[in-house]
Amino acid sequence: MGDFSLIPTFVVFGAALLALILGLRWLRTRARRGIAARTGRLLPEPGDTTAGRPGTVQLGSAPPEIPGGAPVRLPLDDLLKQADIQLVRMDDAIRDAADELEFARAEFGDASIHEFTDALATARGRASEAFALKQQLDDAYPDTEQQKRDWAKRILGLSDAALALVTAQSRAFERLRRLETSAPDALRRVRDTVEGGRRRMPLATATLTELSDAYDADALASVSGNDTAAARAFDEAEILAAEAEASLATSSIAPVTRAVQSAEAAARTGLALLDAIERHRTALLEARQARRAALDAAATQLTEAARLRDSIEDADAVARIADAAAALQQAVATSRERRHAHPMADVDALSAAAAQLDRTLAVARTAQQRLDSAREALVGAVAIATSHIGTARDVISGRRTRVGTDARTRLAAAERELDLARAESDPVAALDGARRAATLATDADALARYDALH
Repeated sequence: MGDFSLIPTFVVFGAALLALILGLRWLRTRARRGIAARTGRLLPEPGDTTAGRPGTVQLGSAPPEIPGGAPVRLPLDDLLKQADIQLVRMDDAIRDAADELEFARAEFGDASIHEFTDALATARGRASEAFALKQQLDDAYPDTEQQKRDWAKRILGLSDAALALVTAQSRAFERLRRLETSAPDALRRVRDTVEGGRRRMPLATATLTELSDAYDADALASVSGNDTAAARAFDEAEILAAEAEASLATSSIAPVTRAVQSAEAAARTGLALLDAIERHRTALLEARQARRAALDAAATQLTEAARLRDSIEDADAVARIADAAAALQQAVATSRERRHAHPMADVDALSAAAAQLDRTLAVARTAQQRLDSAREALVGAVAIATSHIGTARDVISGRRTRVGTDARTRLAAAERELDLARAESDPVAALDGARRAATLATDADALARYDALH
């Protein structure tokens, strides 16, 4: 009997011990969640053997740790791939934010977008630095593995920072839009945008027809079919808008935000494709003017070459001047004899031949003559680079999801070279920079179109 009298005591102590264990586990879980909320990292559960394993790193996260606190060293190829992925994400986010900023300006006014404008400018500065580092990784100069690691980590840091800036601002305006703009109003704006875009379609098609009659097909490659692509974008916007309206007809609180945003994006894409046609038409007109200027400059340069060729005694220099002058004369003849105009190609050929002749004549010119010649050529070179950069930018924006980092990197490099050329006080160096910018922009255009086809 005495033995059974102890059973209630054991039951009480057992219940108390079980309650104590459960309480400790609850407190430990609550503490771990508090740390995760403050640091953004969830501590591993006891017995979790996956923590610290290679291959569990998430994009943009800190490297995993091993006992003792030493980070796992990622393979260089994996680190470079992460950097490439983040570059594309950052560049797309900045482009999306620029579109979003214009819509925010129209919806809420200039007074509400100052922080967004500043954040976008800061993000673009970080993007420029990140693409500059990508250019260093891709150039022909050998780099040590540590340099590549350092640059890749810096690219990841800059990309993450730029993404955070534009994402925070975009989310802020999304919240503001949800508070101040109803879904039906947004859908009416989509309808109005599509209607306005469709009214522009006949003019866009007529413009392309007019351009195709006047210019070589290669001169229109970047905008060929833009009217058809714009029509598809408008169709997509209308379908998405109709789906959202059908959802709202069923319930006034239906979750249609994603559909509305997709409809807005499709409508913006259609407008961007139509805008690109107009910009390209303007660029071609400017290229025609640049071509005339290049032909006039070539005539002057050939006269100078003939004068210098007859006035110098170095036989090798005479032969080099004669060869370079013949190449420029051939470019002039090709430009004048084209059946269908291609002013951009003509300007490129004239610019390249003129640059070669200019380098050849440099040995026979005085310093002041070289400066004067560079100043005259700089205006046309800047116009050419600006035109090529605009064309490449339109190609990347119109085919954004299919364009990789190579085209984007060269476009960023071209923009940097052009900015440096405009700020350069030495006209010779500025001219070289402007020509490099044009070459990089041409490469970006070609790479973007290659990516879009594959």
